Parts: sequence; structure tokens; C-alpha cells
Amino acid sequence: MGGGLMQLVAYGAQDIYLTGNPQITFFKVVYRRHTNFSMEAIQQTFSGSGGQNPVCTISRNGDLVHKMYLVQTSTYAPGTRANQPITTVELEIGGQRIDRQSGQWMDTWNELSTPESKAIGLKSMTGLIGTTAADAVANVHIPLQFWFCRNPGLALPLIALQYHEVKVKFTLDTPAMGAFELFCDYIYLDTDERRRFAQVSHEYLIEQVQEQSAASDGKNKLNFNHPVKELIWSTSDGQATEVGLKLNGHDRFSSRVGDYFYLQQPFDYHTAVPRQNLPSAARSQILNQLSLAGTSESVVSASQESGGIAFSTTTFTGTSALSTSDLKKGDVLAIMFATVPAASGNHAIGGTLGGGALATTTVGTEIAGSIGEIYLTTVTADVAQESTTSISVTTPLINARTVTASETDVLQSITSIGDADDSDVTFKIHKLNNNIITEARTSKDSNPIGVYSFALKPEEHQPSGTCNFSRIDNAELTFTDKGQSGTIYAVNYNVLRIMSGMGGLAYSN
Repeated sequence: MGGGLMQLVAYGAQDIYLTGNPQITFFKVVYRRHTNFSMEAIQQTFSGSGGQNPVCTISRNGDLVHKMYLVQTSTYAPGTRANQPITTVELEIGGQRIDRQSGQWMDTWNELSTPESKAIGLKSMTGLIGTTAADAVANVHIPLQFWFCRNPGLALPLIALQYHEVKVKFTLDTPAMGAFELFCDYIYLDTDERRRFAQVSHEYLIEQVQEQSAASDGKNKLNFNHPVKELIWSTSDGQATEVGLKLNGHDRFSSRVGDYFYLQQPFDYHTAVPRQNLPSAARSQILNQLSLAGTSESVVSASQESGGIAFSTTTFTGTSALSTSDLKKGDVLAIMFATVPAASGNHAIGGTLGGGALATTTVGTEIAGSIGEIYLTTVTADVAQESTTSISVTTPLINARTVTASETDVLQSITSIGDADDSDVTFKIHKLNNNIITEARTSKDSNPIGVYSFALKPEEHQPSGTCNFSRIDNAELTFTDKGQSGTIYAVNYNVLRIMSGMGGLAYSN
């Protein structure tokens, strides 16, 4: 009997709990048919002259409205913004504010909820990567985060709001931000479903965001309402050492160390842990690619006649990819040399890549044929950007070894220099940057983000736990460290009722 058959007949009483009276099979796909629909993105029109406070009345082009994107189309200087160009954005139905979100909140939520595979894409899409028009996106696309933008099952039924207008009101950053456009994804329903949406009343369980400023003394009286599924805070003074929460004078939990709220809670209840929350050792990486520029005259020394090539008085420059090209004491350089010698013989690579910043020690070996070597060396003194002071190489931290093809692909910024014998010397330098990445995965925000969730799955629309702050007279969130300036957010549920062509909230503040 084969092993697979043996597994089948090894069936006991415990297996009844797993496979007795089976209800599904993994070997026959089951699907459900959906109603007929289509989608289309349509540009909206801002009323008035726009300026810093543009207002958009959502047109009735389709039956439902889903995603919304604010698109910046001109006067865009890549890399100049720290965060969102949106200060606040409000949604109104029939003149009643339904939800209001800040740009800071949008950055905070994106950092918690965006998977790693999309983080760099979102950061690029919102115009926070790149320094020039050549290496950044041409148009900035900023996704809005209202409840109906994140879940198609909550798409806003314009077809049922015959007598109420839907408006989106923006407050943009003070500097002139250029021209903006608002695009909405409309959903078109087939005849039967369209008739049902228009004729029946609707009740939607929606999510709202409340926010308040953190108190300077670390004792934050929470003025929130409605069933709240999580508290989120972002402070500009670093992570709180300890955090506590009291409800009507009783400890919701005993005061706990900050790592619980900055690491464990995001890990347990969100898609990602904010990068700015991580220990510094987890946020360092190779950042900068460096190259040494020079001419054949400037790098050929008197030792050329004896077969050696000395790099001397070479100008240190950075490539266009550099964000910081200064060398600081303690920085580690990975230096690769490669030669293609003339037929007359071998060449030695060594000696002077400058003086002062690194101890002058010849590194290199006799080379026959085309070969490359890598050295690691440490900067012993600061070297300013564009410094004409030459750079020397210390005794390598690792022995010279042959460079593989994959390694030469990683090392960039090639500069080839010919010597007197028509040999080519190629060198590439990488700076292993010891600096810490302080900004988020999805924005340039560097403020740590704390979380306390009442829900098992706070990112999902399905309720999985709340705390009804409308029934709590006194709620206090305390930070042991005083002066934790920043913002505290509460994500809560409410009910949006739509009937007789009008819509409004079932519960007000």
C-alpha cells in the first residue's frame, strides 16, 4: 500500500471533527455570479477660483461613487514637500459634515495599512520620491481615504441622493501648490439593481475619524464619541516611555512601556509596523553611490614607469543620485578596482586615493589580465562635498578578492581612466551609510505612530470590537513623558441613513 493510501485509511475518532460530514471540497471551484456593472473615472469641476480652499460638488455622472484621487498637474517641484499637500479634506452631504480628515491622518493611516509591496509605489505616486522632474512622477496622485473610497461595498449611492448634493472641501498647504484635479471612480449599475438603489432606503455602517491635539502635560482628556475601534497617535517628540488609558477613573490597562504601542500593537493589528517606530539598527541601509572623477593626467603618477598606478589629487564628487555626498567620520566605503592591462604586462592598483581623511596605506595586488577587487575602508575625518582634498585608502577590513558579476552589477557610477600604457582602470565606490532612515515607508513623516486597538481586525469594515466613548464620561490617555506634542486620532463607527432622496448621520456628536 502506498503512503498516500495509508494516510487515507489512518482515520480515527478525532478526524470526525475535521472531515466528518464534509461541507466543502478543495478540488472543485465554486463561484458566485455577480450583478452586471461597469466603472469609469471622471474628472470633477471645482467651483469658484479654487485657491487654497477649493470645493467640488460631485457630479451625478454615475449611480455610485467609489475611489477619489486628487491629482496635481502643474507647478510640481519633486522632493520639496514633506508630506501631503492636503491640510484637511471634508465630505458633506446635504450641507452636513459627514467626515473630516487631515493630510497628517492620511499619512498615518497609509503607513499602518499599506503592504510593503505597495509602499514605495504609494510614496512615488504621491510625489515624495525624486528630486527633479526627470526622476520623479509627472503628476501627483493622492488617494482620499473616506469609508466609501476603501470598500466597494460601501460605495456612495448618488442615485439615492436625488435631493442632496455631495461636496468635497479641501484646505491645501499655504504655498502655491499649482493646478489640481479631482477624479472619481463611478459605478454604473444595470437596470434592475439601479431601480432598487433608487427606490429603497439605505443604512450604511461607516467609519469616521476624530482627532484632537495632545496635551503638553502628557494627560490627554479624550473628547471622543461613538463606538471607537482604535486609538492612534502621532507625536513629534519621539516615542512615549510609558502609556496608560483610564476610562471613568478605572485603568483600561495598566501603564505599559512604549514599545507595546509602537511595535507590538501595529504588528498584531495592522498590515505594517511604521518604519519610524523601528529601532535605529533596523533602519540603516546602503544609501549613497559615490564616484571619484578625474582625467588621465590627474591620476597617472611618477610610479607609472614602474608599472604602478597611483590616484592622486583626485577631486571627490557625488553622482546625481546622491542625497548627501559629504563623507563623515566613521562612514564605511566599499571600493572596487578593476583593470584591463595593456599587453606589455601586469599592473598594480594601489596607493593614493587622497590624504588626511583616510590613513594612507597602499592596498592592492599585482593583477594579470582583467580582474577586480573589493576593499572596505573607514573614513577617519570629515570630508565636505566637492572637496578637492584627496582621499586615501586605509588597510582593508577584508582581504582582496575577485569581484563576481552580480557584485559588479550592484556597484554603480563607473568611471574609466586610461593610463600611459593605454590600460583602463575602472573604480567604483559605495558609501555604506551609517545614517538612520528617519522617515516613513509611505511618506516623509518621521513622527512615531502609537496604536491601541479595541478591535481584533481594525483595518476591516466588519466590526470586531469597539469601546463606546459616547457612554464614557471621562477618558484619559496618559504619556509618561511630558510635552508629547502631536495629534490623537479615534477611528469610530457611525450610521449613514439615506431615504427619500436625502442622507444624514443617525448619531451626531
